[in-house]
Amino acid sequence: MPIVTFSPTGATLEVAAGGSFLAACENSDAPADFGCQAGVCGVCILVVEEGADNLTPGTEEELELASQFSSEATARLGCQIIVNGDATVRPG
Repeated sequence: MPIVTFSPTGATLEVAAGGSFLAACENSDAPADFGCQAGVCGVCILVVEEGADNLTPGTEEELELASQFSSEATARLGCQIIVNGDATVRPG
């Protein structure tokens, strides 16, 4: 089962391969915040530090919105991420 590590705390979250990061967070005490859960508010902005290739690619719309909330090239909306392998993320 893939592991998402939260930097800098080192907290971890197991996510079923092909599973939703949002759903996994909702079923645990993961240190992630969510707002609308539909990819429009930006509350769940994350920066992927490692393992970006293990996450589904962001859509053009998601990446455009993420760029409005973070100047980091690997910024993603947590509510839109599907996890296929290990990754490390931090609040954006």
